[in-house]
Amino acid sequence: MSLQAVENERLLTWLDVERLLKQRTALWTLLPADVRGVDCFADGMEIRHTTDAAQIDDWLSTLFGHAYQREPRAIRLRIGNATYLVELVHETAGSATAVAQTYPLWQDVTYLPKRDLEALDGDTPSPQSQQQGSTPAPWISGPNLVSFHSFKGGVGRTTALMTYVAACMQEPNGGSKKILVVDADLEAPGVSFWLDDANRPTVSFVQLLEALHYPPAGLDATLDFFATELRKTSLNVGGLQRELFVLPAALDLAEIQDISVAPEHLARNPANPWQLSDHLHVLGQRLGVDAVFIDLRAGLSELASPILFDPRVDHFFVSTIAPQSVQGMAEVLRRLYAFNRRLPAKQQDDARPTVVLSLLTKELREADHYEQALKALGEAYPSDDALTSGVQWLEAEFLSTLMSIGSVREALDALPQSNRLFGSASEWAKALYAEPMPVQPGTQTGSASPVSSSRQGQAKRLYEICKAAEFADSTATSAILATEPLLNLGKHYVKDLPNLLMIGAKGAGKTFTYRQLVRTGAWQDFLIKLGFDAGSIVNAGIFPVLWSGNIEDTPEGEIKVAQCRALDFIQGSRQYLLRGTELQRQIQDALKTPPDHWEDFWDDLITQQMGVAEGGLKELNRVLATKATRIIFVFDGIEDMFNDATEAHSIDAIHALLRLPNRISELENRHIGALIFVRADYVQATIRQNLGQLLQRFQPFRLEWNPESFLRLAFMLSCQAEIIEGDPKSADYLRIEELKEKLERLWGKKLGSEKSKEAHSARWVYAALCDLKGNVQARDLVRFLKFTANLESGRSASTWTDRILAPESMRQAIPLCSTEKVTEAKTEIAPLRKWIELMEQQDIHNLRVPFSMEEARLDASLLSTLQEIGVIYEDLDGNFGDERLFLPEIYRYGLRFETSAAGRPRTQALLKKNIGNIPL
Repeated sequence: MSLQAVENERLLTWLDVERLLKQRTALWTLLPADVRGVDCFADGMEIRHTTDAAQIDDWLSTLFGHAYQREPRAIRLRIGNATYLVELVHETAGSATAVAQTYPLWQDVTYLPKRDLEALDGDTPSPQSQQQGSTPAPWISGPNLVSFHSFKGGVGRTTALMTYVAACMQEPNGGSKKILVVDADLEAPGVSFWLDDANRPTVSFVQLLEALHYPPAGLDATLDFFATELRKTSLNVGGLQRELFVLPAALDLAEIQDISVAPEHLARNPANPWQLSDHLHVLGQRLGVDAVFIDLRAGLSELASPILFDPRVDHFFVSTIAPQSVQGMAEVLRRLYAFNRRLPAKQQDDARPTVVLSLLTKELREADHYEQALKALGEAYPSDDALTSGVQWLEAEFLSTLMSIGSVREALDALPQSNRLFGSASEWAKALYAEPMPVQPGTQTGSASPVSSSRQGQAKRLYEICKAAEFADSTATSAILATEPLLNLGKHYVKDLPNLLMIGAKGAGKTFTYRQLVRTGAWQDFLIKLGFDAGSIVNAGIFPVLWSGNIEDTPEGEIKVAQCRALDFIQGSRQYLLRGTELQRQIQDALKTPPDHWEDFWDDLITQQMGVAEGGLKELNRVLATKATRIIFVFDGIEDMFNDATEAHSIDAIHALLRLPNRISELENRHIGALIFVRADYVQATIRQNLGQLLQRFQPFRLEWNPESFLRLAFMLSCQAEIIEGDPKSADYLRIEELKEKLERLWGKKLGSEKSKEAHSARWVYAALCDLKGNVQARDLVRFLKFTANLESGRSASTWTDRILAPESMRQAIPLCSTEKVTEAKTEIAPLRKWIELMEQQDIHNLRVPFSMEEARLDASLLSTLQEIGVIYEDLDGNFGDERLFLPEIYRYGLRFETSAAGRPRTQALLKKNIGNIPL
């Protein structure tokens, strides 16, 4: 049965006819061009038109099918075979068109097209789509209006609201703090019952609605009267400077049972359907409050809708993860999104709602319902940006002590215990009372203001620092960051020589760390540079055996200087040293004519340069022990020597090299150490057995960047660019909260003003650069700062005076980062290159995330490899069927994939799920 037939079966009364028309015309916005208007009454319908009657008949037949009869014109209803008459009224072409009015009421909003029904199969909106009253006039000054709503009762809505009130009352900044709380739940009041006799006003919200609808002496007198009465019963919290006003829903329950005026009555005013919000705003001004908190009626109630759909109000929606609560809240968010998307872009951003997942426990966060709630609510209010959720997410834990609050004062004392939500509320309150940050107007090139010129100069310095640091080929970044893997080196190998693999993805800082190690020349000096005490460190010379192809081997270059210094340290001869070209030729010859044992090849390559012709590592170790000297052999650039780790001889050669620590560990009285820097995909490609055990063995030293080291690197680079005052080495010991605060000078606190619901800058950058498991590479951060600083240094638009890097430049930098990353990676990472070539050969373009193996021409082996190196993430929990493969943003742009309407909210949910606990 078709959808149209199903709808026609529902035509029981004339109201069903009107509902179907509203639905099919998206609340009169998609009427045919020649239809001037439709009016439905109980006894019949009038259609005003300027065309032939036959065309109107055809249109009605399309809408109502067999239920519409042409002669006489009528629509058949199902009860008693009754008919609903249709009258056509012909008008002249020049007559005025009635413009549709949308009120902020459910009965109107429910017919606005949802995101997936936009324009109804490409129909062009008629002139009636230019609706009036959808955009209320902005308020020039305070107070802020804040609403709390839920679909179901009993989910902690009032508790969440009072948590924010408590945060405002406890906000430490000087000056007065005044808040008005309006209990607008006219069916089940909450805050009203928390008032004691001394603080119970003589006026109520019900009385306010009646007085506003029927003002006995004008609106000004009405609002002045209510303000005066509320002042008499305010609560002082810790002194006269902190004052709380509460307007109860009713003075007693009988008042609610005889409501004559409801919020929807005020919202039906064609001249100003937003007057309820306006009046509450003026009442707040009369009281001198900083914010008006409105506790709305739960559900799809017109008691709440006039406030709920006002884009000037800061909306908080509270839901548990129970399916009933989530499904209802998802419907609320869908309708709110349909209403808000008609607003100008700037107002849409400001109108983003906040969702509070309440009554959470550790067990609930780990349950399937939690993941399903994120998916359903995220899809209900989508975003065009895969990195930024359409809603702001907050969480409130379940605390039994909060279930029996009996008064307002008790709530103000107890609610700060809700650490998770109170922390978010405190941040909100801090922004409320913060001094507004001025925005510097942009200037034309050549006439930049001193502030703008200074910022652009700092951005240019940052660009130069990051450009030099990106490929570790400059001494400009001589400071080394004491990351956790490097600190673990010092902790494990203070008294023993290191003997291990240092594994890291491309861009993790392998070559940078290698060069820092080589330049220090001695193990003791390296650990001292990391901050360890010199007295307890065993010393050894550092001898580079292999190095990156980006480092030129010259007689006075860093490689030969380090090799000679190491030989001097062990009292050896320099005459056996191999030049870079000789070393490369020996390896290439061996690949063409493989040795019987690659282990012997590597051991000989090392010992011969030490002047030991026979006896291998064992003999070299004996010589060093005799001299009481030690040496550490370091290797990097394996991927430069072996371009394809999947080629058979290369596999054997690399496998033998990676087993060097095993051979060294067999030596008695060991005076030899080894540090082998190797890419993770090369380890995976060449170690066929016990890979998991090997990775676990060297896990403490794996070059990975966690959120803390990520911030430390950004801070160090900012110090070097003189954006942040201080010694770059202080990055090693500052606490994470201190780093976040100092980095606000670099990229601000949020991707917007402090009051905005934009993402926190540090977290957004981390999410933009990481894979969907939360892994991030140092080079990507350096590259991001390089591009953003370059964009900023030439930007002449409006300037953010509280930061160097503007949000606009940060967003524009991500596609540039991704393109450069993929261009670089596909030349060096064989599996990625293979996948790209497969898609190019088969002319596969315009894929959307999520995608399937078949769409992208992936077999199980290639998919597994790409997952291991972080290019692809497989979502097994999202119920996407075969299309369950996702790309992190740092790869998606460069691979030229789009994101689907379903893919964007799911990407956000995956980020929240996998990196939700990062302290950013």
